[in-house]
Formats: sequence, structure tokens, C-alpha cells
Amino acid sequence: MTLALESWRDFYVMIGTASGAIVGATFVVATLAGNMEKRVLGMRGFITPTAVHLGSVVVVSALLCVPALSAPMLAIFLGAGAIAGAIYGIVVLARIWPLTLGIDDWLFYGLLPVTCYAVLAAAAVCALSSSALCLDLIAGALIVLLMVGMRNAWDMATFMVMGGPRNDENTMT
Repeated sequence: MTLALESWRDFYVMIGTASGAIVGATFVVATLAGNMEKRVLGMRGFITPTAVHLGSVVVVSALLCVPALSAPMLAIFLGAGAIAGAIYGIVVLARIWPLTLGIDDWLFYGLLPVTCYAVLAAAAVCALSSSALCLDLIAGALIVLLMVGMRNAWDMATFMVMGGPRNDENTMT
């Protein structure tokens, strides 16, 4: 597993760095949200989960840059994180369930993150068998989590700038 990971190092450094930068931007959005009504649901349902998903990209990227990482250790850490992330994603879905959201919001705040953590759990299983598919699954899940984080950070920033939900049928009320 060490040799295969070495060829992926630049990818994980790049995606982890990008994710870390967006986490910083998300903290700015959270600061802007401090004066809004209903900020508790906004923080617990949207801003914090986005930071958690982006943080997951940073942590997994860092894990995969560890020198001489063994397949069993990768499987343990990745599997535990994936299970925790999936459970957290389901909790977030429960928090936002009562809201009227557009399909894009349901997809990016709910379905895609949970799916990514399920893929990371599958990658953990693949790591136990030292399957080359493991690294491809991890890369795919991290790219999607990064894109989800980018989209959600932008969505929250525009929400703050516009002063609340848009006035069309595809937004939260």
C-alpha cells in the first residue's frame, strides 16, 4: 500500500489544501451569520456540517500522506471516520428534514455527504484486501465532498449577502 500511496501524494496535498482554504472561508460565513435570526438551525444544519465535511477531506488527505501507512491502519482510521461521518450526515438530515428545501439543497446538504461517507467505508473494506480500487474510491469520495463543501459555502455566502432565502419555490422558508 505504501508504493501506491506515494504516487497519490500530490493529489492528497492539493485536495487537502483546497479543502482547508474553504474551511477558512466557511468560518467567515459563520461569523457573518452571527447576527441572523434562526442562526442555531443555520449553524447546526448548514454551516457546521459544511465545515465538518471539508474537515473530513483535510483529515483523510493528511492520513494518506502519513509515511509507511499500513493497509490495516488505513482501514481502521478510514472506516471509523466514514461511519462517524455517515451517522453525522444522517443527524444533519434529521435536523433539516422539517424545512422546505429545493432538490439541490437536499442533494448537497444531505444525500451526497452521506453517500460519500458510505463510499469511504467501502474503501476501508477494500483497504483490508489491499485492493487498488481503495485509492480510487477514496479519491472520488474526497472530490465529491470538496465539491459539496464548495457549493454549500457559496450557497451560505449568497444566503447571507441576499439577506435570507430567495423568493422562489426552491428555497428554504
